Amino acid sequence: MFIECVKNNGTDYLRVIEGFKYNEEGKQKHKRRVVKNIGPLSRFDDGKSEYLKRLRESFKAGKPLIEELSELLTNKPQAKRLTVKFEFDDEKSYSSPKNCGYYIADSLYDSLGIYDVLRKHKSENELKYDINGCAKLLCFGRVLSPESKKQTFNERNSYLFRITKSEKTQDIYDTLTELDKKSEAIQQRMNMKISQKIGRNTEVCFYDVTNYYFEIAENDGDILNENGEVIAKGLRKKGVSKENRSEPIVQMGLFIDDNGIPIAYRLFPGSNTDQTTLRPALEKSINKMKFGKVIIVADGGLNSGPNIAHILDSGNGYIVSKSMKKSDKNAKTWILQEEDYIWNKERTFKVKSQIRDRKIKREDGTFMEITEKIVCFWSKRHYEKERHENKRFIEYLESVIAFPDKLKDKQKKLERFLNKTEVDKSTGEVVETATHLYLDMSKIQQYLELMGYYTIMTSETDKSDEEIISKYHGLSRIEDSFRITKSDLEGRPVFVRTPEHINAHFLTCFISLTMIRLIQHKILKYQGKITNSTENWELGLSAERIQSALRDWKADPMPGGYFRMTKPSDDLALIFNAFNIVWDFRLATASQLRQFKYFCDNSILM
Repeated sequence: MFIECVKNNGTDYLRVIEGFKYNEEGKQKHKRRVVKNIGPLSRFDDGKSEYLKRLRESFKAGKPLIEELSELLTNKPQAKRLTVKFEFDDEKSYSSPKNCGYYIADSLYDSLGIYDVLRKHKSENELKYDINGCAKLLCFGRVLSPESKKQTFNERNSYLFRITKSEKTQDIYDTLTELDKKSEAIQQRMNMKISQKIGRNTEVCFYDVTNYYFEIAENDGDILNENGEVIAKGLRKKGVSKENRSEPIVQMGLFIDDNGIPIAYRLFPGSNTDQTTLRPALEKSINKMKFGKVIIVADGGLNSGPNIAHILDSGNGYIVSKSMKKSDKNAKTWILQEEDYIWNKERTFKVKSQIRDRKIKREDGTFMEITEKIVCFWSKRHYEKERHENKRFIEYLESVIAFPDKLKDKQKKLERFLNKTEVDKSTGEVVETATHLYLDMSKIQQYLELMGYYTIMTSETDKSDEEIISKYHGLSRIEDSFRITKSDLEGRPVFVRTPEHINAHFLTCFISLTMIRLIQHKILKYQGKITNSTENWELGLSAERIQSALRDWKADPMPGGYFRMTKPSDDLALIFNAFNIVWDFRLATASQLRQFKYFCDNSILM
């Protein structure tokens, strides 16, 4: 054993460390654990020179300067042989392991500043119940084992140490109400802590929209004033579902940074189109966080004059895609002209660009002159993917070309390739006409030729074509975030019904997603991988494997105040290594496990 001096929130802190050896797969390895936390160095320093050196020498000689250390020398920890006798009718004879993996989530919760926001809110509003404990239950339950709010509360005793003092289910729903009130403050505090402790990479900021369905039949009603005018739209409304469902939905816009770590989210009525969400989401989130200039990256569904004008008027930039369908004739002609394209060596990719001036319309109807760069590229991989996705329609097109009579069974998707002519059926005072449809072969040819091409518009005219394309491809991380929220965190369907509780539900999903992303980010850093590469993101450890590793790590209480721990999985060991957590879990005592929690609190996000 030896005395170690470490920094604890900037203060020199003393503790006793024990090193030990163990065998793993025939190889001898070394670990260490904290035997005793002594306290701040300043509490014991006698003011004389080289106090720390003298303290260590005195401890080594068996005559420590600090009296409390004497017991460690006379009662050195020894391995004990336990003899246990159980009665068969004693419930304690049965195994009842409890979860320990929540330690990581608990430390992240505190490090993100959520605890401080809710503690202050509880004090200011004289709340009588354990709001932080209930909020932790909701977040930890989402990460470890997503359930209904009631079931999450019922499982509160499945954790090794007590998380909440609350004993009433109603406290969970009261907590949801308060979480809705503090949603913006919590998001801003989380952003501040992440920026301070690991740094925000906000050169680019990704934004996208998804929606979540509710298993209800009818829309929420709107709130009207005395004159019958809508002053607040109902939240759960039928709209264009990303999952092609007919139930009412809620739209959620999400911002993430260049490392894939969430920044903020906003909810909108399900009847809102994607385009209408960007401006209010920016105003209520990014514009308030004072990042300086950020480049907003979004897909073609959010590309509109008012959105781009708002981004530029806010001092930010943009990288957005442009739908081929909505491109004008001149743009399509330029895209298909082989001139100026630069091919790669394998001829599987080509790119070209141009800078142009154009006029866009603001939301208030005024116009704005802008200069932007248009990047167009063709990829063999995208081409083959698009051909595969449209295989059946292309085959139908080819069959209609061969057998024009099939036009009477035309699909709606075919209408853009049709031309119409009016033919007189008789010559009299009343003229009857019949409409004849025929295929416009030039439109079909252009449709097929444009497969595999993508165009991106950007305000960043000084960036290279390759850099613009690379930044745009980062949108895949936000799509993956939506997938995690919907599947791993089981964010939908949603079973709460009031707007306040719905928002609080998504706040807990947002917090849980941030925890998962921070763990993934830490693992990538530990492995020496690039954290903003779309290819590396899931290579560190997937969300599902992180959940499994934390969920399956448990402890079983034993006689004598000891706990038998399940062996940490390889994935959990990777998480510990990433956070620089080294500990011996063999027959740990409650005191040692609480010290481990303290150690985690000081290691997370450092």
